[in-house]
Amino acid sequence: MATTAGDSRPWAEQFKLENMMAQEWENGMTGLQAVTKMKEILTAQGCFPPDRESVPEDWEDALLLRFFIGFKKNPEAAAEAFEQMLTWRKENGINEIRQKLMNGLNPSEFPRYETVRRFYPLLKCGKDKHGCPILITLTGLIDPAKLVKAVTLEEMRLYIIYEMESKFIKLCQLTAETGIFYRALEVHDLKGLGMHHLATGPVGLLRKVVKEVSANYVEISDKVFILNCPFASVVRTVLRQVVPARSQHKLAVHGTIEDYESVLLERAERAEYHACLFGGELPEGLNTEDGDQMDKWPRITIPARDKKVVEEAVEKGKTVLWNVCPEALDVGCTIHFVGANGKPSPVFETTERIASLQRGSFQAEEDGKLVLSLDNSFSYLKQKVVMYDFEVVNVQLSTQQLVLSLENSFSYLKQKVVMYDFEVVNVQLSTQSSEDLTAVE
Repeated sequence: MATTAGDSRPWAEQFKLENMMAQEWENGMTGLQAVTKMKEILTAQGCFPPDRESVPEDWEDALLLRFFIGFKKNPEAAAEAFEQMLTWRKENGINEIRQKLMNGLNPSEFPRYETVRRFYPLLKCGKDKHGCPILITLTGLIDPAKLVKAVTLEEMRLYIIYEMESKFIKLCQLTAETGIFYRALEVHDLKGLGMHHLATGPVGLLRKVVKEVSANYVEISDKVFILNCPFASVVRTVLRQVVPARSQHKLAVHGTIEDYESVLLERAERAEYHACLFGGELPEGLNTEDGDQMDKWPRITIPARDKKVVEEAVEKGKTVLWNVCPEALDVGCTIHFVGANGKPSPVFETTERIASLQRGSFQAEEDGKLVLSLDNSFSYLKQKVVMYDFEVVNVQLSTQQLVLSLENSFSYLKQKVVMYDFEVVNVQLSTQSSEDLTAVE
């Protein structure tokens, strides 16, 4: 945690929570006055004191202070955002996720961990010389186009929530234990940055998810190092013009390893970082050249101003695990089951066109067929290519029993349908699949 410009106090003194509460901020209020004002506003709104699952009592003042600092030292805006955070946690079951994490859930057990980390690698490393956690994002290895084909938006969102909540718990616990306002040291390595990062559709979807989730975790990063940045000197000049002076100390843009190695080592011992930042091997699983299983899925081309239909026969009692994913751009998509009476019943419907992976399951109560309808009639010029897969599982169980059966035979299913794992099947076993995520703009 860097010392604020002009403050010569030792690091621990500067960021001692007691001192930050006594400190007078740019708006003329002390931290204590701001926190008290926020409590008054929240009390008037009927949401203070907050539920203790969301805000443990020994986290309360520090968390309110995070929102005050993060929302430009404006207690009214901070209180409003704090209230929205409490609502978001309740509506999305975040406290249940927190309980899993605090009970010792390992990051490798996060939903869709192995798949997401291949295309969105986040590394948890050691601590800097002040004890701040070091979090590394291999930004140059993020592949938005592959990510939105490998997991659904809801799966991606859930994974990011687990990551953010894990980081948040660690910082709040450190602050409560030490009385020091802990934040993380973030490192973004741009090595590998390429044209695929300019795929506006996938990048936009990823940005919406990250923005929606991150809005509820405020002021958790102190210093951000950007490494292997092309034209670093130009970027620094631009940042000095667009980033407020009070925040410029948080950002440090560096070029090659010769430029940043000594800077990193000032903050932490070499062993506290991952070796890949200093020319070492990438983490296991990120340097694989193996092809993706979805490359083997059938593809169908839908010409401009046209529609296509794919049918899959299903026998009574059998369950179909289905996947649909456009290669690029968006397309209308519905799935229905048609039984003996010839009347279609919805399996997957959405008012929005799909641009990323959709997956789900359906258990047939009679002989019939699944009908996948793909609509490109809205496009006057561009044809669309859609990958799809139907996997028939020969089981006839209740939803709860089916989840247990799939969990117990996980490795068998994974060999046949690599894009599935136990967490996903558990979420998607209803006859309706999750809809596209409507993210906060």
